[in-house]
Amino acid sequence: MKVLVFTTVFPNSAQPTQGSFVFERIRHLAELAELRVVAPVGWRVRLRAHVPRRHSTDGLDVSHPTFWYIPGVLKVLDGVLLFCSALPTLRRIRREFPFELIDAHFVFPDGFAAVLLARWFDCPVVITERGTATPLSKYRLRRMAMGWAFRNATRVVAVARHLGELAIALGARRDRVAVIPNGVNSKSFAPVNRHEARRQLQLPDDLRVIVSVGRLIRTKGFGRVIGVLPELRQEIPNLLFGVVGGDPAGEKGNAAELQRQVRQLGLGEHVIFAGEQPRESVMLWLSAADVFVLASDMEGCPNVVWEALACGRPVVAAKVGEVERMVPDFGGVLIDNPDDATALRLALREALEKTWDEGAIRAYAAAHTWSDVAVRVLEQWVAARDESMFVAADDASTQAGR
Repeated sequence: MKVLVFTTVFPNSAQPTQGSFVFERIRHLAELAELRVVAPVGWRVRLRAHVPRRHSTDGLDVSHPTFWYIPGVLKVLDGVLLFCSALPTLRRIRREFPFELIDAHFVFPDGFAAVLLARWFDCPVVITERGTATPLSKYRLRRMAMGWAFRNATRVVAVARHLGELAIALGARRDRVAVIPNGVNSKSFAPVNRHEARRQLQLPDDLRVIVSVGRLIRTKGFGRVIGVLPELRQEIPNLLFGVVGGDPAGEKGNAAELQRQVRQLGLGEHVIFAGEQPRESVMLWLSAADVFVLASDMEGCPNVVWEALACGRPVVAAKVGEVERMVPDFGGVLIDNPDDATALRLALREALEKTWDEGAIRAYAAAHTWSDVAVRVLEQWVAARDESMFVAADDASTQAGR
C-alpha cells in the first residue's frame, strides 16, 4: 500500500520529542507499507525556529508545510485552515507518490482536515484518536466538527476503549471502530542499573526517588503529587520527586505555578525540575526511580506508562483512559480518583515500601510491541482501502445500470 500519514504532532527540529508515539507507530508501519509523512508546523513555531520544509528521518520522507491559523480565537476553523495549508503540499506529493489512503492522527483539527483532503483526492481516510477528543468535545462547535469527521472517516482507530466509545457517540459506526492501544520500544526503554543511572544524574543512592514525565500542564497532575509530599515525607524523609518535562508555549503551561507551590511548601531540596529531556535521559530518570507516578486528569494510552514498566519500574496512577488495562497488579498501584490526595499518598507509600519483581514488570511491558500494533493498524488500512474500492465499484455499477 501507498499511504500518506497526516499529523501536526510529529517530531521536528524545533520540537524533537513531540509525537514520539506517532513516530514509533509509523516507523514500524514503514516496514509493511510505502509511506510519506506530511506534518504541518504551526506558523508561530516556524517564526521562532528553522524547520526544514522537507527532510528524511529514519528512512521516512517528511514534509513540513506551514499551518496557518488564527491564534486564540475561532478555533473551529482550524480544520478548514489546516486543509488549506496542507493542500498544495499534498497535490505535489500526489504527482510523485499516488497514495491510496490518508492516515490521520487526532480527530481535530487533523482528522477533520484529512477527511476534506481525502474527498479532494478521492481516497479513503483512517483517523486515529489519541485523547484530545475528550476535552474538545466540551466545545459545541468543535464537537460538531469532530462528529462530522468521525461520520465521514472510512475507519477509526482509538488507542483506548473510552475513546472508541466517544467516537461512536459522536457518530462513527461501531463496526468501523477498532481499539488498538499503543506499544513500547523496549530497546529504547530498558532498565539501567539504578546505581549507575543515579550516578549519571548525580543523585545520591540513599534517596527514595519518585519520577513523573510529561508536559508541564495542569491536567498532568504534577501539582497533586507535590501537594502530598509534605505528609509523605513525614513517613519517608529521604524522598525526592523528579519532574521530567518541558513547559509548553502558551497559556496551558504551569511550570511557574508548580515552582511557586514547591517554594510555598518548603520542598526546594526535594523536587527537581529536570526540564524536557531526550529519550536516553528519560530512560535514565525512569531507571533511577523507585516508583513512577502519573496523576493525570485524563489520558488515552499514555506511552510513558509503558516506558516506565519497560524500565522495570512500578507505576502509581489514576484509573484514567487505558491505564487500568495497562498496569497489572504486579506492576503498580492504581487509585480511582486523581483528586483523592489521601489515596494518592497511600498508593505512593505502598509502592515505595513494597518489593517489586522488576524482571516480571519489564517482561510484561516488552511483550506489547510496536510491531504488533503496526500489523493491527495495517489490517484497518487494508479494510478501509477494500471498502472504498467496493463502494466505488458499486457506484460505477449503479451508474452503468442507469
